[in-house]
Amino acid sequence: MLTQRHVYCSVEKIDEALPHLQELQLGIEIVFDSTNELWPQIRWENLLQQADAIHKAELTATIHGPFHGINLGSRDAHIRQFSETVLCGAIEACRSFESPLVVVHTGFTPQLAPKSRAKWLKNFLPALTRVLKTAREHQVFLAIENTYEEDTELFHVIFNEIAHPHLRMCFDTGHAVCFGKVPPCQWLEEFGDRICHVHLSDNDGKNDLHWSLGEGVIEFRKLLRPLVESQQQVSVTYEVAGPDVPASEQYLMKLLDDITN
Repeated sequence: MLTQRHVYCSVEKIDEALPHLQELQLGIEIVFDSTNELWPQIRWENLLQQADAIHKAELTATIHGPFHGINLGSRDAHIRQFSETVLCGAIEACRSFESPLVVVHTGFTPQLAPKSRAKWLKNFLPALTRVLKTAREHQVFLAIENTYEEDTELFHVIFNEIAHPHLRMCFDTGHAVCFGKVPPCQWLEEFGDRICHVHLSDNDGKNDLHWSLGEGVIEFRKLLRPLVESQQQVSVTYEVAGPDVPASEQYLMKLLDDITN
């Protein structure tokens, strides 16, 4: 069930966001949209202060790892090493925030030619395996998010090549609709049992606009019904602008009520 619900928030804006989240009684997805707090070393003093504030506010938290320029499959060894280091740092940060998962992007570029794609995978899979070792050590799930992938093929390769108990998926509704070239429901049909987290936002079917739920073309009832009916413990995050969170929460609550009654 989609019981744990969060709001997307930069790690730098946690203090600013907490009063609003307390009022809404929603958790927080902490986004490391910069690696400053994780590299060249984890700034534990800052993170522990923020974690204390979240705990005092009695809110749940999840972590979104850094993704700008992060690429475990890069042909540049320095970029691969940097990417691995900061993602492992994000996993370690889960301890202080008591997050059960960390969301990560693949860094894959769909425009790669088949030969370049094979080289990317040759680099990516061992690096991901090493990151998963850290995830296991900290008992954290690594939830790979669908981003620019046009179909489900890459995720099939990853899950087939790496059978790891801490490897899961984060399903992004907005990305599936505006970047994907397959029916969005295909992601749920093929990976429903692996999805542990969902990013919710709406759009016009062409651009990743992060609109409030119900403002665009996404068929949320059709997408979410399988997860709701499966009775899986799946958390969600609203990836919408702050002022749009209450309307999105109201939309989702009504939708869940309609599905279950």
